[in-house]
Amino acid sequence: MLNPQMSLSYLQTNRHLLQLIKLRYGFITLQLVVVLVTEFWFEYELSYITLKMIIAAELAINIVLFYVYRGNRNAHLAEYLLQILLDILFLTLMLYFANGATNPFVSLLLLPVAIAAVTLTRAWLLFVTFVALAAYSALLFSMDPHQLHMVDMQQHFTGMWLNFVLSALVVVLVVASLAQAMRHQERFVSQAREEQLRQEQLVALGTTAAQFAHQMATPLATANLLTEELELEYSHRYLSQLKEQLSLCSKRLQDFRVMSEELKQNSKRYLSLTDLLVQLQQEVQLNFPDTQMGYQLEHSDTLAVYTDTTLFPALLNLIQNAVQASKENNSDKVELSNRVEEHQLFITIRDFGKGLSEQSLLELGSTIVKSENGFGMGVLLSHATFERLGAQFRLYNHSDSGAVVEIAMNLVDVS
Repeated sequence: MLNPQMSLSYLQTNRHLLQLIKLRYGFITLQLVVVLVTEFWFEYELSYITLKMIIAAELAINIVLFYVYRGNRNAHLAEYLLQILLDILFLTLMLYFANGATNPFVSLLLLPVAIAAVTLTRAWLLFVTFVALAAYSALLFSMDPHQLHMVDMQQHFTGMWLNFVLSALVVVLVVASLAQAMRHQERFVSQAREEQLRQEQLVALGTTAAQFAHQMATPLATANLLTEELELEYSHRYLSQLKEQLSLCSKRLQDFRVMSEELKQNSKRYLSLTDLLVQLQQEVQLNFPDTQMGYQLEHSDTLAVYTDTTLFPALLNLIQNAVQASKENNSDKVELSNRVEEHQLFITIRDFGKGLSEQSLLELGSTIVKSENGFGMGVLLSHATFERLGAQFRLYNHSDSGAVVEIAMNLVDVS
């Protein structure tokens, strides 16, 4: 059975396959040149018509394959395996009608094994190696018995066969291992590059947020003073509401400063499950008073999470996205629930919006996605926070309607 993970990881497109088909044109040309030189220069007695027919058939099949794979599409391992088996088949036929195992070019059967070592999985590499050995053995045993019974020639041909076996083992053990190590290294470098790019984006966002918060401190303080002056001269409920909102902004700015200081000191603490859920519920009621929140919360004083002050902003950010998604679908409902399984806390946030596209499900949280409502930026920041805290993040569409965000965090026993 083919390994789907392997096929997706380093055989994304058919470009390697097309390159192999193009190289086969050169190999076919060399075959024809060798046949013509042997026929008209050395004048060996061979089945030249049969050999030319085999070359013509190989060329015709290669032309068809070139037009089949000239586009850009995904290629499965089975297609690479088929190409290599075709090479073994045509090479074996050429050798069979050109003195079989006595032909000095019989070692070319190692070439498909080497190609398999850098394109196929280990299991299919062993299969190709077995086919190549079987082809060599078939050529050896199809020879004229009178040639094999000659003592010196029998030892010579047996030695050639053993040399081929040892060479194939070297290709399988050494080349395949090096190719696999290179593929792992390429995947590691690619992942590291993507992670570095994401971290650079997060650092830029954090720097911008810190600068913005610093610049907002003075205007907020001025707005608070003006509101207090207005309250002394005018008594109006709108002024009280405005003052409340300005106070809330000042509190958030102060929380941001405290959070930044704790992040610098890498300050973490144990927070019981009950305290976590109570504080989260209070923050939700304070920030989203007009939202119809559905709670299904399981409290526990004996279990706790090891976290810092960035956890609540990350959770509130996701809840805010859920609230906005529900409002876009003319709904004010959001569900917040949790469960405990095997010392893991699962927090689930479900909105009643229109759901997310498959592309958004793949991109949200891993990169900055353009969104009029800021969903991409918020989810990216929350996802980065959960990763730093050792939590897992999952986003999917609900079977009925809307999208679901699930956060899994490790729990510790503090009883």
